[in-house]
Amino acid sequence: MGTILLLISLLCVAVGTWKLIGIYKTGKMDSKPLWWTVAVAGIALFFLLKLMTDTVPT
Repeated sequence: MGTILLLISLLCVAVGTWKLIGIYKTGKMDSKPLWWTVAVAGIALFFLLKLMTDTVPT
């Protein structure tokens, strides 16, 4: 579960950041809120994973 959550988190951050860089370079502001949401969701998933591993005993 933790590995899958980490991979999804990294994918969201990577794709969201990559798309945002492309949007800012071209000056198009058509889907900026969508990719901000994707990047922030990836960061939130990472912190959720960190919280889960710190609080749940193994």
